[in-house]
Parts: sequence; structure tokens; C-alpha cells
Amino acid sequence: MHIESKINDNNHLIQENTILVVTEHPSFNHLVEKIVEPMAGKIKRDWFVKHAYYCLPLLIGNQYGFAIKSLYNFTIEWNGGQNPKDLIVIVEDATGNQIISSHFGMGVVTVQNRFHFRTPLGINLITLNPPNMFIPHLQNMTGVIETDNLRRDFTFNLKVTTPNIKISIKAGDIIASILPIPRFSVENYKIEIADNVMPLEVVESERITGRAFGDERNGPDKAKPNGNGRRYFYGVDIYENEFYKHQKNITTKP
Repeated sequence: MHIESKINDNNHLIQENTILVVTEHPSFNHLVEKIVEPMAGKIKRDWFVKHAYYCLPLLIGNQYGFAIKSLYNFTIEWNGGQNPKDLIVIVEDATGNQIISSHFGMGVVTVQNRFHFRTPLGINLITLNPPNMFIPHLQNMTGVIETDNLRRDFTFNLKVTTPNIKISIKAGDIIASILPIPRFSVENYKIEIADNVMPLEVVESERITGRAFGDERNGPDKAKPNGNGRRYFYGVDIYENEFYKHQKNITTKP
């Protein structure tokens, strides 16, 4: 029986917090930095007003995951039909370094790169829209891939949501993103009514605190600069109790 060496066997485990990129050939290595970009540090969005930048959850969310960019200018137009030929894709100056086509039908444009991703054992990648970035009439399809196991590429698939509209993408535009997520983590969560699992006095304390927060947001906070309170940003509740391991920023890796 032939035993081969492979990524994520006992002798070649991917390090924690690392996503490997395996290109089809070393000649494609230079494409990776042109297509994949960390979202860390990408705080700004062209549609945000000043008020939005005072919302820490949005600023952290803006920086989650890794962007996938287009190598080419291309246009797409869907007539509403379900066959691949019902979606017209025109790519300018394509050299085959990224394949953009109508492959599956259903008004879906498929983007295929010349590399694939590998993750540490137990870590999936999820495909989704870039955080708080939108392309009108185009929506990423969400897929969850076992990239610790899969030894080939997967495609990014974007659904056209409005027929008979020409959609134009420019080279360098962010069109999709990936996010690492531990396998079996999401489906193990459940929803519970707090009254059923916590002492009454604890739940009532939470309700009182929530109302106090609301009163502050709808009262004194409105008079503060930009109409924003800063408790969440500084990681304290209405009674100055500190948050557990509060995160105010995302550190960009070298």
C-alpha cells in the first residue's frame, strides 16, 4: 500500500492560525497577493457617514476575514433564465490566471483561482460577502468548506439578484471573502430563554441594566460629540464593570 506525504498528515500539520495557499504551479505564486488580501486594517467604507465610525462592532466587523479580488474588468448580465447560457459574462484581457464564467446556471457567476486553501485540522473556511461591502445586484453564495481535508480548489459563486441589469466589476475590486471557522462550532449552539436557565434575580438584574443602557443612549448620549456614547468602545457597562477580554482593534500582521 502506497503511503504518501501530504499536508495535515502527522508530520506536516498546518500551524495554528495559518491558512496555506497551494498554487497549481510555482509560476502562479505571484497571483496570491493580487487576489487575496487581509481585511485587517481596512476600516473605511465609502458609504459610511461619520456616525458609523463611532460604532465599534462595525469597525471590528469591517476587518474580519480575507478579501478575494478580481484580476480583471468584467461585466455580467442575466436574463432571468436558469441555464448557464442565460448569464452573459464578458471578461476583458483575460489571461487565464483567474477564470470568471457562467458555469452552474441559476444566474450565478463563478470565479475560480489557480490555487487552493488549506487550514489547520478542524478549521473550515466560509465564503461570504465582504463585510459591509456591497455590489449592487450581486450576492455571494455562502459555502462552508472543510479546507483542512479538501486537497483541491473550490469556486466563489456570486448570484445575480436582478435580471436584465448590466453589472460591471473592475480589476482589483473586492468581490468575495473567506473567514476561518472551527468545524462543529456553530451547530453546537442553541437558543434558550434566560428565565428557564438562570436565577430570577440574575435575569432581573440584566433587564434593569439593559433599561439603564437604553435610557443613557436615548438621553445623555445624544448630547455627546457625534451623538455617541463610548461605553462599549472602552469596554465597560453602565456601572463601569469591565468587559471580559474586550477588543478595541484588530492588529494587522506583518
